Parts: sequence; C-alpha cells; structure tokens
Amino acid sequence: MTHPSDTPLFLASDHLSRRTHDILKERLEEDSSALPRTLSPTAFAVLERLVTVLLPQEEILGQQTLNLALRVDMALSGPRDGWRFAELPSDIQAWEQALLTLNDLSISQFERPFPQLEDSAVEAFLDGMGEGKVGLHTPDRLQPPQMQKWSLDLRADVIECFLADPRVQDRLGMSANLNGGDERFQGFETVQANEREDFEPITKICSAA
Repeated sequence: MTHPSDTPLFLASDHLSRRTHDILKERLEEDSSALPRTLSPTAFAVLERLVTVLLPQEEILGQQTLNLALRVDMALSGPRDGWRFAELPSDIQAWEQALLTLNDLSISQFERPFPQLEDSAVEAFLDGMGEGKVGLHTPDRLQPPQMQKWSLDLRADVIECFLADPRVQDRLGMSANLNGGDERFQGFETVQANEREDFEPITKICSAA
C-alpha cells in the first residue's frame, strides 16, 4: 500500500503531462497486489533471489523496496521492443530457460535450489554468466554463450524496471519526464553541468549527486 508520504512531489508539477502523471502514479502501487503471470513458480523464485544481489535497493529506497522480480515478470507479459540476441529464443522462453538453468546448476553444485543460496554463491553465478562460464548443454536450457547474452538482458531489464518507478526517480533527482505539460511544451533552459531548473527534484542520495 502506498502512503501519501511515498508520493513524490514532482508528480504535481505542471511540467508533467497528465498521461505521464497517470502512468507514474500507477507504478506506485504496481507490485502491491499483483501476482506473477509469466514465469513458472520455480523460475520466478530464482529471479527473486537474483535481483536481491544484482541490485540492492536499500541505499536508495530504505526498507520500502520494490518487488523487482514481479515488475520484470509483468514487463515480460506486455509488449516488447522486438529486439533480441539471435542466439536466444523469444523473450519469455529465454528468461524461463535461463532461470531454470541456474536452478539446475545450483542443485547439481550445491545440492539445494537457487533461492536458498548465499549471496556469495549468487554473485559467483552472476560473474560466471558474464564470463560465459555458466550454462548447460541439455534440452530446454541455455548453453554458456546464451547465458552470457541473456545476462545482459537480465541487467538491462532489472535496471529499467527500477528506474521506471517515480520514487526512485525522485530519490535520484531524475527530471527527464518534466519536459512538457498538457498545455505547452516547456522544456529546459538550464543545461549546464551541475545546474538545475527550479522545477527539478533535488537528488536525495549523496552517492548520486
């Protein structure tokens, strides 16, 4: 449930179009009541474990973190950009097979499913995928070169879903959406480095300043 204090002030700006405002407002509660609808339960559980290590959220959002696994699952079920690596199957199939590949490898190497792994083991899998050293040569699973390509999609989609949330945008001082309004295109006048318009949110994370 989203509380009033969770609503970024920039959502009330007249530099934000009504259509963009409504989309961002919906994202405030996007993962509050939805359920996974694309990935299998096993694959989704692996994704949940992956994202906690891949993108820790606490420094930016404190304890009110997003359900990134659910948001990725929702994104997979909607329209896609039509772009993919030639080495990979369609998006949903690639994600399902990649996540099940990780689970199979976890069971064979550690004798327990991927969601039960320690952070260090998850980090090792992430590094191994990036180096092309993680994968299986079995049906309905991804081979190491495919897992290497998929790991790029994993990172891109997780980051995209994270940055799409208005609370994250507010905390990081992102203002790319504040370029219009319903009546006229207002845009930006101050474009020098380290200078901001009066209507832009102020960065609230020291490391992002």
